[in-house]
Amino acid sequence: MDLFTSTISSNINYLDGFDARCSIVRISMCYWYENTACGSWDRFMPPAILEQAFYRTLVDYPNIASHIKADANGRMYLEVDKNNLNMPVYSDTCCDLHYSVICESGYDLRKLPVNLSAEYGVPAPLGLVGGEIKQAYIRIIRFKDNSGVLVFASIGHCLIDGYGFTHFMNRWAEISRWLQKPQDSSQIPLPSYKYSHDRSIHANYQLDQTTALDTFTLDTVSSSSYVTSLFSWVSPETRGRLFKAISQVLGHGCCYFHISAQAMEALRNRVQAHAPKDTKLSINDVIIAYITVVVALAKERASADWWSRPVPSAIRKVLGKSGESKFPGFLTCVAINMRTRINQPDIERYMGSMVFGRSIVFPHNLINKESTDDKALCGLALKIHEEVNATDEQYIGQLGYLMNRNPDNYLRQTFCYAKIRNKLITSNQVKFAHYDVDFGAGIPTLVRHAPHAFADIAYVMPPNPKTGGYEVEFNVVSDVARYIAGNSDWMKLVDRYDLHL
Repeated sequence: MDLFTSTISSNINYLDGFDARCSIVRISMCYWYENTACGSWDRFMPPAILEQAFYRTLVDYPNIASHIKADANGRMYLEVDKNNLNMPVYSDTCCDLHYSVICESGYDLRKLPVNLSAEYGVPAPLGLVGGEIKQAYIRIIRFKDNSGVLVFASIGHCLIDGYGFTHFMNRWAEISRWLQKPQDSSQIPLPSYKYSHDRSIHANYQLDQTTALDTFTLDTVSSSSYVTSLFSWVSPETRGRLFKAISQVLGHGCCYFHISAQAMEALRNRVQAHAPKDTKLSINDVIIAYITVVVALAKERASADWWSRPVPSAIRKVLGKSGESKFPGFLTCVAINMRTRINQPDIERYMGSMVFGRSIVFPHNLINKESTDDKALCGLALKIHEEVNATDEQYIGQLGYLMNRNPDNYLRQTFCYAKIRNKLITSNQVKFAHYDVDFGAGIPTLVRHAPHAFADIAYVMPPNPKTGGYEVEFNVVSDVARYIAGNSDWMKLVDRYDLHL
């Protein structure tokens, strides 16, 4: 820690609209490590080494010790004060639960003797009164008989996106391995990198471009309301507490489905056979199309089931269909890494939030129980392929320009999304190096997100070297999760699954 506190300097970074939109959530990941060699505590991910390496990693990521604040106009910024650092919460503890038990439970976090739910999800002070928002929580949990370790990391999304998060974890792991080298090799220098956290990088392309946004995105970013204005003017702490309360009322579960690499590639090839010869569909195009259909059908069945119950049925007779969603279709939001789409030098070194969701609206008639047919899936995948590929630097620049015009613009699309029931936010992390995070005892057995603060989110995780396949994670309400697991076509693609409801 001394190296970090002695080298850090004070600075202020204003959050760009893309950063600010992510300020209401955290990225929270669980890295599970099984101790198959039965080494002692001082050899299997030694506590002192991991902690020393973590604080040394902060030298490259100083904003993790920042305070999040808002100015008189409601614009948020990160302040690093070297005389008053907002240090992350770091703990390393043992528990009486054996790793085999957590493994048999499907890696269910609810089985743990400690409650991590307060530390993931929404960035908010832990107490009801006072306190400030911690930018990061790190929990190392060691299982009985030295059988394994959970590395839980939760970092504010406004500081970092998934790309930057995996870089952070791999840097921490790299320093841990370096510190464990034999003393006679201590002269080997630690590799150094030049990471960038300068938010002004966005200003280079946020110009009023002539490229037109799609109608849905333009309408949602431009839709002002008293609610968004109110939320943008309150303090980050108050806003965090409000969002946290909302997320706790809207309870949901998690379900995880494993798909072999062979099954995924076979699906892509079958769907590709129906595409034009000059268009090559990616696994991303096809799997996002498939999970869009699966979730849309599950939501439709869950909604029909709910309205058939006595009380909702009686309400419906009084109100008619006014209580149902009026959105004309199904909304799929595809997370896009802007680094691959803007022409700036060394953009891959930028560790701030460079992700946004491209909104794709599918008419109701495109999604039905026959939509899992390869030909029908191809139509959906082609639409995803076309709109994702059309997201270029000019599109991003226009969106960035609009999101920064007013302090509440970053919240407008979030609140518009919240009013839409038939939606799914997707994030394909297949290329993220989650399974490279080796602290010196080997790669993780499994990597998963902790449950998200809000429902209607799906992640496609990178191939697990130990199982040879992909895992699709859903954060959805429990009824929807059950209908996903009850979709016979989807379950033919899946070779195993876990439901945490």
